Amino acid sequence: MSEEPLQYLPVERWGELQRVFRKDWTRGVSGYAVLDTQRRWLANGMETNLKIYCPYGDMQNGMVAFNEKDSYYEIIIQCPSDDTSKLATALRTTKLIDWKKSVKVPFAPRNVVNLLYEIMDDVKIEVEEVFPYDTHILDTTELYKDVRLPDGVTFKHLTTEHLNLIDSTWPYNYPSSDTYFEFLINLKYGYGLYLNNDLISWVLISEAGTLLHLYTVEEHRRKGYAEVLLKMVSNDLLKDGRVVIAYCVPDNYNASKLYIKAGFVPAEDVTWIYFRSK
Repeated sequence: MSEEPLQYLPVERWGELQRVFRKDWTRGVSGYAVLDTQRRWLANGMETNLKIYCPYGDMQNGMVAFNEKDSYYEIIIQCPSDDTSKLATALRTTKLIDWKKSVKVPFAPRNVVNLLYEIMDDVKIEVEEVFPYDTHILDTTELYKDVRLPDGVTFKHLTTEHLNLIDSTWPYNYPSSDTYFEFLINLKYGYGLYLNNDLISWVLISEAGTLLHLYTVEEHRRKGYAEVLLKMVSNDLLKDGRVVIAYCVPDNYNASKLYIKAGFVPAEDVTWIYFRSK
């Protein structure tokens, strides 16, 4: 038996792990969505950098997925069980994680957040930044039937023509975030509403399969454009058999009201945590 506690999970078994997260609903929705999206990429002949491991080879112990990019070492950590003890032990003893690097853990559910705080001293890390998010999901086979484009407005995929506008309005942009948005746009993972060929509202789908950067240009707000866009994009995703997931910061009341009005239901909150070495 290998001494390394994190055991590699081959791509051929990702569907099994996806089903494990589906049974841990709604806490498992983020783990489910990232696996669903990455499996779709592979089925379409695309590449993925994601490498997935399970503590001691048991999917019930959770998922540790490496997705290195930019200046941060991104590690997706999810657990479909209230008992996180084996996952915690694996994180303490693994040689696969370099805790001396800056580590980003995205969309961590509460059970994972608690265990990360528990092991911090053991792996000699400290919190650099914490970003909590509310989660809203649309998990249905029913499409919206009440969607109509306003006069003069068209709905279509984003192009890189508006890349600077999209990147500059994202509150979390960083030096290479434009490259990230360009990547998603080229994948046809961006949607927009256009008024007389001017982009007025947009949203993208992240590589984790979640809605990203839903935004309406200031002078076109309070006209219902975001709701129309949200419903049209959701219909596209639902037709494809996907769950629609939206994260928003807890004090973004307008976004939360929009999702609830559109029929999304609240799910367990998640947290983005950035760690640095002590």
